[in-house]
Amino acid sequence: MDRDHPTYRLGEDFNQKLETFVRRFLKDGFAHFSKEFERIDQFVERAHNDVGRDDSDLRQNPKEKYLLELVAFKIYDKLNRHAFNQCKNTLIVMPDCLSIHDKECEKVEKKYGFFCRRCQQTCQAYQIGDLAAGYGVKIVFSKRKLAQQIEYFAKRMEDLGVIGIACIMMLASGMRTASEVGVPARGVPLNFTGCEHWNDTPFASEFTMTSLRSILEEKYGPRD
Repeated sequence: MDRDHPTYRLGEDFNQKLETFVRRFLKDGFAHFSKEFERIDQFVERAHNDVGRDDSDLRQNPKEKYLLELVAFKIYDKLNRHAFNQCKNTLIVMPDCLSIHDKECEKVEKKYGFFCRRCQQTCQAYQIGDLAAGYGVKIVFSKRKLAQQIEYFAKRMEDLGVIGIACIMMLASGMRTASEVGVPARGVPLNFTGCEHWNDTPFASEFTMTSLRSILEEKYGPRD
């Protein structure tokens, strides 16, 4: 083994090469996702006028951060794929904003997460319950203390892998948290955010159900 550089070695031209790569990455990324990202700049500009909000830092994240986190999610998903598929058990962690936001929601709070009572068929949390039941998979709404939540279930569900459903700004972060407590995680991004961080009147967020189904089918095989 070469003691000078067992894995990588940065040359004198590294900084220039990195600057060039990042400029190209941002330019190509913004062009590639121009439709998906078309409202971010306008939202961030308005968010800089936030007064008295405790989520201002989140709301003011620039478009570069969205692109970075989106790519990070996809890379983590690829890296974790094999280990996740080898795990016997699976936990689906859903964002609270996925549930329909009204007083009729019957989800039940317990120490390590809210649990869906499947009270409304039009709610995607209900539909996840249907899909999960066919695979014998447990579902739970996420908690702010995600590491503690995942550790709790990992101790009670041996050989656990996690599927996280979340917005772009939370998904890769959640996957990193799972990795830090020794649990491989795959992810499904929300198509849009309906929670109170981004909307004056919250509404239910949404994701593509086929993305979740494909992860489960790859691990367990198709279900009728």
